[in-house]
Amino acid sequence: MTNETRIEPQPKLVWPFLAWNFGWTWGFMLLAIILKNLWPENPPILYLALEGLLTSLSMFGPVIASLIVLKIKGFKAICSFIFSSKKGTWLYLLLFSGSLAVTFALASGGKLVDGALLSFIGSFIYLMTLAGGMEEPGWRGFLQPALEKKFSMLIASSITGLAWACWHIPLWFYDRFYDRSQDLFSVFIIFSILLSFWLAALYKKTQSVLACNIFHALSNTLIPTFVGIAQANNQLDFSQVNPFFYFGGVILLTLYSIYLWYRTDREEKALPSKEEV
Repeated sequence: MTNETRIEPQPKLVWPFLAWNFGWTWGFMLLAIILKNLWPENPPILYLALEGLLTSLSMFGPVIASLIVLKIKGFKAICSFIFSSKKGTWLYLLLFSGSLAVTFALASGGKLVDGALLSFIGSFIYLMTLAGGMEEPGWRGFLQPALEKKFSMLIASSITGLAWACWHIPLWFYDRFYDRSQDLFSVFIIFSILLSFWLAALYKKTQSVLACNIFHALSNTLIPTFVGIAQANNQLDFSQVNPFFYFGGVILLTLYSIYLWYRTDREEKALPSKEEV
């Protein structure tokens, strides 16, 4: 199946997408949680490896669900879905990435977590290929554009962010590799919705799943890189960051994202339709 014949994101496919997505992810995470509780202390390496495999597989729920509901089959079609983009994609990816990096740097006073630079590249590659970023074919490649056909950008992004946050719930019950015990889920929901605004605008402007993949992975990599940012993002603890720069950067990026989405939407509607060409 080629890229031209795949099904476009439609609101009627949202529930099948969510069913496949949550079923896949929560199913594998449930198995990992069961294994963790069966052998909570000092399990052997092979046992940990099996848990790690299950948690890694769980992260592919969004991309698996999007490929199924959009009926994308074959290596060429999958590559087209993920790697296609519009002109100017890298400029906007740099703009969003640079803005977030500058916000975190200013808020933290430029202080880096010990050893963060040494692990930066490895963490970024992992988050782009096996976690975080690889969720984007589902959330931005399918769910966001499908909801935008029925709701405004603000409502579609909020729904996507809420679904995205709830998709992570098993991590609060599994702390072998992911310790979320100190994180506030209510704050996680807010940050997920904010990030959904940013990614919605980036995808609207670029039509690039890959650009969203990179920005998502970079965001997750930058958070533990600068001192105090993880605590601010996850626990509303601003004892180590400057709230003025933190909230200022977040608000400006959010307002720009809303502006960029609606400006792009107006430009798209001003273009002649295929029937008029």
